[in-house]
Amino acid sequence: MMTDWDDVFQCPVCHTEDTCLPSGPEKSPILIIGEAPEHEEVRSGKPFSGATGSILMKELSFVGVDIRQCRLTYLWLHEPNGDAGCLAIGGQHAIREAKGKKAILLVGNTVVQYFTQHSVMDVCGLRVKSNFISASIIMACVDPASIFKPGGCVGEMRLALKKFSVTIEGIL
Repeated sequence: MMTDWDDVFQCPVCHTEDTCLPSGPEKSPILIIGEAPEHEEVRSGKPFSGATGSILMKELSFVGVDIRQCRLTYLWLHEPNGDAGCLAIGGQHAIREAKGKKAILLVGNTVVQYFTQHSVMDVCGLRVKSNFISASIIMACVDPASIFKPGGCVGEMRLALKKFSVTIEGIL
C-alpha cells in the first residue's frame, strides 16, 4: 500500500503513528537508507536525528558530504516490531524513495541484506547491485551504532563513507 507523505502516517499493518518518514530534499540525487528510527527520530519525525544519526552526520562531514543535502529514509518506518508486513511497507516506501536517485547509501546489515542479499561485512565500502532498487551507484556501510558495541566497526564505517564520498564526487 503506497500513500503520499502526510504529517501523520499510520502503519497500515500495526497501526502505530510513531513513525519517521523520509526527509531532506526530495530532488536530491543521493538517498541514504538506514535500518530503523530510534526513539529520538520517532519523537522528532526526522531520520538520523538521534545519536546514531549524529555519528553518521559527523563522519559524512569529515569526507565532505553534507547529510542535509541528501534524502534520508529508513527500511522500517517505525521501531522494528518483528512484523514482516511492517517491514514490507517500509521496504516499499524505501523503493519509492530510491526512484530516480543517482546514488544510494545502504546503512546497516538489515538494509544491505534486504536490498542485496549480502552481509554488510562482506560488502561494506563496495558498490553493490540490487534487484529492488536501481541507481548508478549503490554502496553499503555498517550501521554507525555498531561503534557502540564491543569490537565496533569505526574503521570499516569511515573507509566505506570515504569510498562513498569519492564515488559520488560531483553528484551534489
